[in-house]
Amino acid sequence: MQQPRSRRNTSGRPRPTPTRSARRWRARTAGAAGLCETCDHRRQTEDLIGEAGLLVAAGSADLSDPASIVAAVAGVRSVIGDSIAGAWQEFLEITDAAALEADPAAAADAYAFTAFQTVQQAVGEFQDSALAMLGRTEEAEAEARRAYKTEQGRHWFKHTPTGADAIAAATKAADTARERTAECLLAARLEQLREQQAARTEQAAATPWTDRLPQLAARALDGDAAGVVIA
Repeated sequence: MQQPRSRRNTSGRPRPTPTRSARRWRARTAGAAGLCETCDHRRQTEDLIGEAGLLVAAGSADLSDPASIVAAVAGVRSVIGDSIAGAWQEFLEITDAAALEADPAAAADAYAFTAFQTVQQAVGEFQDSALAMLGRTEEAEAEARRAYKTEQGRHWFKHTPTGADAIAAATKAADTARERTAECLLAARLEQLREQQAARTEQAAATPWTDRLPQLAARALDGDAAGVVIA
């Protein structure tokens, strides 16, 4: 599994620096640090970690092998955990530690926000990695070859199919076809993973309550309760 690069930003989005993160935290905690906001960041972070796991599985796992999917998702959680730890350490280095110690709620909010930012960036990087991997599949290469030949065979390149202009146009068409195929493959594989996930959830929900609550099921109903059930 390819890990997101924690020191370089290849997603094209501005990456918050530790100093910028510190300024945001100070602005956010100038008043009261709300627990609800902290919980919201934690929820969003968990959702994003789940999305990152799906992206990595879609890009590299054998979707017919549950163990391969589980391994990919577990690897993502481990990598992201390391990234969050590193980002938090950077934050602590440029933040007033005494202020955090004096306000545990603000510290919890700062950590949750740092984790959210880190995972948000990681998701973009995992998506880029998944697209790159799918762009090297046989399906993508086949589409690229077809696009290359089609463009090279245009009537305006009839007399110079190997000229610089024809080669440049064909190469561009091949790259575009490869990227589009990778995007289609990623979308299809993500849909398949979500369907599998939904099926597992439905199967768990359909498990007989006697299996899920063996101790409660083993209890005999008293006379009054039995009468209500029979009625």
